[in-house]
Amino acid sequence: MRSYAFGACALFFAASSTPASAFVIRPVYDSSVTSLAYSAQIQNAFNTVAADYSKSFTSPVTVNVGVSWGKVANTALPSNAVGASQNNLYGYFNYSQVKSYLSRASQSNPSDTSLATALRYMPATITSGPTNFAITSANAKALGIISGTQTAMDAYIGFAGSASNYAFVPSSTTASLFDFQAVAAHELAEVLGRISGVDGGSWRSPLDLFRYSAPGVLSYDYNAASYFSIDGGVTRLGAFNNSASGGDRGDWLTSSTTNDVSDAFIAPGQRKNLTAVDLKALDVLGWGGSNLGNTTASPQTAAFTLISGPSVPEPSSWMMMVAGFGILGGMLRAGRRAAYRVSFAD
Repeated sequence: MRSYAFGACALFFAASSTPASAFVIRPVYDSSVTSLAYSAQIQNAFNTVAADYSKSFTSPVTVNVGVSWGKVANTALPSNAVGASQNNLYGYFNYSQVKSYLSRASQSNPSDTSLATALRYMPATITSGPTNFAITSANAKALGIISGTQTAMDAYIGFAGSASNYAFVPSSTTASLFDFQAVAAHELAEVLGRISGVDGGSWRSPLDLFRYSAPGVLSYDYNAASYFSIDGGVTRLGAFNNSASGGDRGDWLTSSTTNDVSDAFIAPGQRKNLTAVDLKALDVLGWGGSNLGNTTASPQTAAFTLISGPSVPEPSSWMMMVAGFGILGGMLRAGRRAAYRVSFAD
């Protein structure tokens, strides 16, 4: 049995226009999708997940996402990968700027008590690790850094393998099929900002402001155990991935008992949940949700019944696909690079 990791890669560009009136995710399917026999099922499933994210948040922006099969943007995916996202990144910003952007987002969305709670516990300064930040294009829209209606692509998502290996409705997932909506939900969360600079090693993302190794201690160690917290590290809401098998460090640590769309790994037959803590992690990035700012939400509390269901035991090792980052500074466009590593389950 093979299992797969989700991947992320990034680059950057800029544009401008006028504010949008509602949160919309606009997928743009290229010919690699529209030419497939399963095109209608792919588009319907992806549109369903995009619409449910849109219903969960209130930031008045339009996020443009190019969707491909067998590639992400113009980068080919291996046939045994499950999927990847490629983000346009803005940066670099300093901590004071990022905190100001989040504070402005909180003022614009008073119902987002998760972000209000998080702001109260943010440190006055960052005393270790990188102090420069990169922000995904979609998240930059939510924070008002760029126009919410710029029409250029904010990100790209690619799926790989045979479309016949996916279940496009979660209830039809069997032991030999991947839950397509779970994969789509995972990649869309990364587009919205669920990435970590720990993967790159030279910068932070806004999500890294909620990455702790102990109360009051922000974590920036690729291998160390770290967790998501919105109250200064006092309460652990989810464990970040630090698997020796790799996988994105902005994902959750995957075990035989986890079944979250933001887990680092997925296997055929698994139906993953989009959970309350997943939404909270996006709330504190400035997306304007109405999720409560409490510190007791269970990572296994399903938020979308659409992407819920029983999990099956996961193997102890995984096939991993990771794509590299092209990081931008200022208003310059960066190049692209991609790297893949593969291992197989026992």
